[in-house]
Amino acid sequence: MLSGCDALVLECNHDLGLLMNGDYPQALKARVAGRYGHLDNQSSAGLLAALDRGRLQHLIAAHLSQHNNTAELACQALAQVMGCAPGWIGVADQDEGFAWREIV
Repeated sequence: MLSGCDALVLECNHDLGLLMNGDYPQALKARVAGRYGHLDNQSSAGLLAALDRGRLQHLIAAHLSQHNNTAELACQALAQVMGCAPGWIGVADQDEGFAWREIV
């Protein structure tokens, strides 16, 4: 359903290594990383790789954990799929969201 989108906001909640080595209690780690939890950077990249990205003009990494992720890690994972510089990918801030994007 997401193939052929012009713009995509994609959850990149956590880096699995940061989550597993972080301070969260084990039960919370399991919930976040579980089947009904949040998308980690690599899962988001895998989802992106499965899409037709031919029309994609804008990609925004969203819902990044303030404790278990960084914008750099999320953008690197997505940029590898896109074959672009990590700076091309926008990042939604937890408080500010993201700037308006023009679709042509």
